[in-house]
Amino acid sequence: MPPSYEQLSHLFRFFGETQCRGRSDVYATLSAAVADDDQLLELTSTAPPDQRRPSLLFAAVNLLLANDQDAALRSYYPIHGGTRKIDARLAPTFAAFCREHWSELEQLLATRSTQTNEIRRCFALRLGRHELARHWPGPVHLLEIGASAGLNLIFDRYAYRLDGSPLAGGDESTVVVETAQRGITADRLWADRPAPVRQRLGLDQHPVDLDDPEARNWLEAFIWPERIDDLATLRGAIEAFRTTEADVRLVRGDAVADTAAVIDELPGDEPVLVFTASLLSYLDQDQRTAFDDQLRSAAERRRIGWVFAEGPALLARSGIDAAGLSGPLASVVTNYAVGVSLRSPDTRHDQILALAEPYLRWIAPARVPDDDFAWASDPTAP
Repeated sequence: MPPSYEQLSHLFRFFGETQCRGRSDVYATLSAAVADDDQLLELTSTAPPDQRRPSLLFAAVNLLLANDQDAALRSYYPIHGGTRKIDARLAPTFAAFCREHWSELEQLLATRSTQTNEIRRCFALRLGRHELARHWPGPVHLLEIGASAGLNLIFDRYAYRLDGSPLAGGDESTVVVETAQRGITADRLWADRPAPVRQRLGLDQHPVDLDDPEARNWLEAFIWPERIDDLATLRGAIEAFRTTEADVRLVRGDAVADTAAVIDELPGDEPVLVFTASLLSYLDQDQRTAFDDQLRSAAERRRIGWVFAEGPALLARSGIDAAGLSGPLASVVTNYAVGVSLRSPDTRHDQILALAEPYLRWIAPARVPDDDFAWASDPTAP
């Protein structure tokens, strides 16, 4: 394997082992196969350096697969009607599809960027907003960094189910967001605290225009092969966004350069709830420090509540000083920490509120403020 591909190979292997295992057997199998395939690594390397990600290759293939009714690869993808079990033919069938569509995939990888809107992560936003309201009651502005199409910005327009039971708020919505809870926690953690959202703003390097059919198709391409329900939820959320009467605006910008300026442009003195999910994994260490500096700068002039769903190991190196990150949790790479960092000219309060599966398929609220969540790795934990 050429030395230039070694890091990319490691990235595919890491993605398969930490992100796909137990979540997508198709992508777990393909990640391991691509990691050992120089041709497919060469194909992936046609993307810009900061976009050479497994998710981008898989999405590009998925986009083409949606329009190729005769492709043998479709039989492995339930979202395309496939029912074939994973076998020894999956990897070579994937490689053959890539060779057949090589030029199209090169074009997609060279010109497209990673775009996901995991609606289930709104559980993290909802939990964080509850904690923010406990400290700072009243209206807020909402700013999502890395907003993609901005679907999380209308989080209070969705209905929620926790372990199959409905939560307060959004009862009339046809978009139902569901997750499972690990451990036992008080209902007060999920109690809805109605607080008007003054303005809803999404910042993204490449914001998605949901009025563009091609943009909608690209967003759908990031749904994983087995996640039929997620595809239906995404389509429902897109329709809700396109018909909402909420004041929502998406702007083009960079997290490490523009966050403070965007916050400064928001009117009034209400707190600004800044939401990120998986943002830190797209930034290197210098960029993570720069993003924290952006929040620190903005907090010198008004109250900022950073609500996050991010990797604990990255949070521990990104300025978050929460008791829960002082132990083994700081080395966790397979799950996410959900928490808040409340900042103002005279206040700083960081807290980890929960541990969660990266796509919020389950969430384990903290039992105590300095919880290390060792118990949460057991799905049967009481």
